[in-house]
Amino acid sequence: MLERGTRLLLTLARQARKAGSKNLTLEVRVSNRGAQSMYQSFGFGPVGMRSRYYEGVEDAIVMWANDIDTPDYADRLDAIEVALPGRTTWDGLA
Repeated sequence: MLERGTRLLLTLARQARKAGSKNLTLEVRVSNRGAQSMYQSFGFGPVGMRSRYYEGVEDAIVMWANDIDTPDYADRLDAIEVALPGRTTWDGLA
């Protein structure tokens, strides 16, 4: 499942760069260590918490990836994709 999530985030990050975005943000469950690890590989770092964000019970970690408009970030995305088996292609999102 993380491979699909990685491919989806690759596509979203590239589209955000194409649209001129400089930063990305998201929230992730405190208990979802796998997703947190994947997000960290994309340069996301924790910046805060949202108490009882999920179903009024579980906290969320707020994460940001900054400077996604740089050549270094493009290189990071390329390295992530190269490490995945197969290819990441989505019709209409090239």
